[in-house]
Amino acid sequence: INNAIFSPTGGSVGIGFAIPAETAAPIVERLKNGQAIERGYLGVRIQQVNEDLADSLGIPHNRGEFVQAVEPGGAGARAGLQPGDVVLRVDGKDVTPDQTLSFIVANTPPGKRIPIELIRNGQRLTVNAVVAKRPTEEELAQAQSFGQDGQDNDSGYNQPPSKQGEGLVEKGLGFSAIPLTPAIANQLGAAPGTQGVVVTAVDASSDAGQKGLQRGDIILSANYQPVTSPAQLEAVVRAAKAQNRPAVLLRVQRRGQPATYVPIRLR
Repeated sequence: INNAIFSPTGGSVGIGFAIPAETAAPIVERLKNGQAIERGYLGVRIQQVNEDLADSLGIPHNRGEFVQAVEPGGAGARAGLQPGDVVLRVDGKDVTPDQTLSFIVANTPPGKRIPIELIRNGQRLTVNAVVAKRPTEEELAQAQSFGQDGQDNDSGYNQPPSKQGEGLVEKGLGFSAIPLTPAIANQLGAAPGTQGVVVTAVDASSDAGQKGLQRGDIILSANYQPVTSPAQLEAVVRAAKAQNRPAVLLRVQRRGQPATYVPIRLR
């Protein structure tokens, strides 16, 4: 069923977009019978496992999808899904670029219990989720931030000397960092008890710079290991090099935004 065309001039240039008939047919039948269309929903924010993510995790490329965030109280959270999980199979179906997690879940009836196979911290395990009903677009728009508070990113803290540890963070990752003290955490608007290291400067030519890492970002973990000092971050970099991994997976907290996993290639 035709859905849209690409037309920079108002006329067709031969590029169109369509919905597969086998996807649309069940919807048409339900509409003809006066039934509402219900889609499955887990309440997770996902990302395709691209080359950088795969290299940082040490897993095959183009397999599964990466969980960036889990909506509190949602079906995914109740099933035990966590940020950082890599979902490989859902209800017996492989998750691939052609058959995404969103597609599989959306076409699963709400209320159905499904197994979800995943990798967490290098270990394979299975959790079971009861698929929820997809909220309306208005409800999704209100909840999509997962708790963002809308504040800006003016760090405003006094920067101590940026040179920390042996310099492996600067050489390997392309940025400098210092321990997160309670005073700095308060100035950055971090939640009480937040632990990590704070980025003080970023080399714009590095992969970290290219991916938008900036001064004031808080690094919560590296390759799933909590880091509270540059020395701990250096240890993760050293271990990644020893394992011939070309990238390190950082969990980054930025003021006013939910924590996000970012793979950074080593220099």
